Amino acid sequence: MARTVTRRSAGRTVPGPRAGSGSAGSGDQGGNGERADAGPTPAEPFNRRIEVLVAVVDSPDETSLAAQLLEGRGWSVRPWRPRDDNTDASVLGSGRVGLLVEVRLHGARFGAVQAAVSEIENLARRHQAGMWVLDAVLIEHDLAHDFRSVFHAHRRLPEASTPSGSRSPRAWIAALRTSLGLISTVRILKQTRRPSVEALEQRLEGGALTGRPYDPLNLQLRAPMGMQGRDPDEPPPVPVSAWRLAGPVLTGLVLAVACGIAAAATNGLFMLVPLLVACALVWPVGHELTNRREEQPRAVTLAWGTAAVAPMTLAGVLLTLTMPGPPAQVARVTAYAVLGVALCALILYGLGYALVHSWFSRNANWAVPALVPALALSLPWFGGLLHTMYLKAGFGIPSDAVQVSVYWTYAASLKPVGIALGLSAVVLAIAGWMRHYHQWVHARGMVRIGVPLMSVFVIGISLTAGLVGAEAAANRARAAAASGKAPSAYYGAQGQLVCVKPVSKEIPVFNGPLATTLPLLTFGTSGDRVWLWDSRRDESLSVRLEDVVVSEAGGNTCR
Repeated sequence: MARTVTRRSAGRTVPGPRAGSGSAGSGDQGGNGERADAGPTPAEPFNRRIEVLVAVVDSPDETSLAAQLLEGRGWSVRPWRPRDDNTDASVLGSGRVGLLVEVRLHGARFGAVQAAVSEIENLARRHQAGMWVLDAVLIEHDLAHDFRSVFHAHRRLPEASTPSGSRSPRAWIAALRTSLGLISTVRILKQTRRPSVEALEQRLEGGALTGRPYDPLNLQLRAPMGMQGRDPDEPPPVPVSAWRLAGPVLTGLVLAVACGIAAAATNGLFMLVPLLVACALVWPVGHELTNRREEQPRAVTLAWGTAAVAPMTLAGVLLTLTMPGPPAQVARVTAYAVLGVALCALILYGLGYALVHSWFSRNANWAVPALVPALALSLPWFGGLLHTMYLKAGFGIPSDAVQVSVYWTYAASLKPVGIALGLSAVVLAIAGWMRHYHQWVHARGMVRIGVPLMSVFVIGISLTAGLVGAEAAANRARAAAASGKAPSAYYGAQGQLVCVKPVSKEIPVFNGPLATTLPLLTFGTSGDRVWLWDSRRDESLSVRLEDVVVSEAGGNTCR
């Protein structure tokens, strides 16, 4: 078939049109079966392929513009023409030609086709390109389920071929290694149906497949357990999703924990009822865990089921016996813990979906080293700001007048900064799930602006809440000091009630007068001075240490 050349841009040609309307099977049988070029491979990773039929205005300029826009996104573009035995050309409309576009996306299966259509339509609207989507289909191949027979070839161990009656310990170890597959595999073959090992060895010895030499005297070919493939006389197996397998297993494990809690909470013979239920869970859980290509022996199924159910039941018993409170509270705490773990898993997956194959992942080699020092410097700064808010706003005492370790400044900032980072991680995780399910396409501009703004908002709210918390702690300390009680420490800033007596009648006092009959609150000395807070006047004052005698207050008055 002659290749049709259409001018798209200078120095570049368009591959000839492909007969048919898709990538699946018979769609490639038009003409003489020649395949069009697959187009440039996109720089971005992808795991979803959607083939889209696009109608373009039948003009060299419009066709060239459409091809440039689509190929600029890393998508494969091929001319389309109807088959000879149908009238598909009428669906394009008059004055239009067809292009087959393979849109490549990364994310979930859900929403992929809608996202591909929206991507092309948004591209056409942004650039006023004359192209319209007519058909879009998800390209899928069942690659997750391989029912072929698998054969492993490994070098023969001389000890393994020794008769069982005269085997030495080394020979037994060699035989065990062979049966368990704990040997180096030098060749793997995957064949349809169930060919015999002898026939396959003869083919390999004759130079079949890759043509590499195969010596049956030095190499042994075997099929590992559960990898024998499907019997050709059996009907094709129905693929089972991962959720279909994980759902019953997780349900059984949760029920096993509940049985353990119930067994520890009951007395007498009634505790046998949940234990019997746990024993009944062994077979279904083991069957789901060993549900492979072939039915496993009962011993294997029971072993897997026992290994899964017994620890979970024991965990339920230990939780009930070790945790304080009634069994209902233990069950409630366990449910909260499971819910927390599930939420953490959702957030972590969302962060992965948001950051993987993004600007951050491409620039993480310099972004992470730049963020770590910035965070390390911001923590003590914000901790110092919290101490300043606590001392200055609460008591009027300068923050540099109180000696606080730098480790306490880190500790003071961990809670608000941690909450801020946690909430921003939740926002980013939500955006990651939206990206995974291709929802960014419908609100790309809003997401690009809204996610940073929302992250800044939650960070600002969290840090402001930390400052408000410091002020609230200062108010509680003021109330305690006014009632004659020593206030609680605030991240290294420990207040103490003291009695102050001047050594002479006239001493210099900053922001006096100095109350000598009531306890004053101090947070320690600062050089040769001491700062005090008078609860009666609600004012701070400062005196020199050489002018006063400071002693611990023993009550609500000072003598």
